[in-house]
Amino acid sequence: MSNPLQADNQPMEFKFDARQTDAGAALLFSIADGTLYMTMELPGLVTEWQHHDLSSARIRRDLPNGRCTDFATAQSVPLGGEAGALHLAMVVSDGGTDHLYLSLSNPAYALGWRAAPTWIACPFNAGPPPARMLITRVQIGNANDHAFVVIDAVIDAGMPRARPVRYYVEAGRGTAPRWVEHKVPGDIGVRMIPSSLGRCRGGWDVDGLYLTGQAGDRVYMLYAPLYNPFNLRQPPWSRHLEIPGKLAPEAVAACRHADNTSDLYVTTGGALYYFSAANQNEGAQGLRIVAAPVFEGVKQLFVARADGHVTVWGLTQAGQVVHTRADAAYVADPDAWSAPDVILTDVDAIAPFPQRGHADDTLFAHTAAGLVEVVRSSSNSVWIGHDVVLPRQDGRGINPPN
Repeated sequence: MSNPLQADNQPMEFKFDARQTDAGAALLFSIADGTLYMTMELPGLVTEWQHHDLSSARIRRDLPNGRCTDFATAQSVPLGGEAGALHLAMVVSDGGTDHLYLSLSNPAYALGWRAAPTWIACPFNAGPPPARMLITRVQIGNANDHAFVVIDAVIDAGMPRARPVRYYVEAGRGTAPRWVEHKVPGDIGVRMIPSSLGRCRGGWDVDGLYLTGQAGDRVYMLYAPLYNPFNLRQPPWSRHLEIPGKLAPEAVAACRHADNTSDLYVTTGGALYYFSAANQNEGAQGLRIVAAPVFEGVKQLFVARADGHVTVWGLTQAGQVVHTRADAAYVADPDAWSAPDVILTDVDAIAPFPQRGHADDTLFAHTAAGLVEVVRSSSNSVWIGHDVVLPRQDGRGINPPN
């Protein structure tokens, strides 16, 4: 089902991700009434948005009473001038347990798949089926050599024996999807939070998780590969990373290169720190590149590289959206970064991206008034915003325009 709607201010109570087509048009992914939608920008004199139901047909077929409760998207970094592939994951609850579906390597230059995405069912097979599984988070990496998928789940949720477990899901290599438990080497006695997927230099074509945790005064920040590429039966090695002064990281984000390695950016104590892909060995220290009060209390960090620039957005606990950028060749130079500015206030969620092929940055933000798109003008660096259409719900999906 798809209906082009003019932009308006409907309330939004769901998560959203922003990606883009090869031509630079925005794609928004969100959930409404248990359905996963892709909302596609239709450029023109007046921007319109067209909604596409990505999930209902498959859910009706497999789980008639199922509802999409969570999702993840990723767009692989471009290689050879081509647009990256779009990877999708959705979590479907049947009222008792959660089920995982993947739709990988969808082209961003042609969106014909949007009418009927190919969803791969990924039943749990890492051991005996749990009585109930609650999937709490799903992530997909944006490498261009493989779509790495990570699942955080609670096994036997709601029962005395319930336990949180993390898995990577091996999929997209011509075999049935396989769940493998991901353990942090060495028992440090801390539940590590997965902040971002990426890959250090010398990572042997395997993505890893940047993990953070804290126990008392002890701060942990690790890079942990998903598996050992030399011996799948052996646990992967991990590396401890540090912020000078052993500060606790507040927010972490990886910035992927075309060779699939990732730089790491971390905020804490009102500053932005940088780990190059080559500076992620055991005990590596982050480099402070931006220090500004507006970087205090960042709860979400987003970093992307496009058209020779690296752009950083942060969403603070106070609801401010902070922005800075630098020439990609000089990110390690503190003087190369623009003065951080506050783009918006009273914001509770954002989905930003730099538009490939343009000098503009685009940010989608949810405020009390609704969803807005804010674009930075390449001519005068002024941010210009307008409202974005949201699915209007009546329990059956999107209403047609009036």
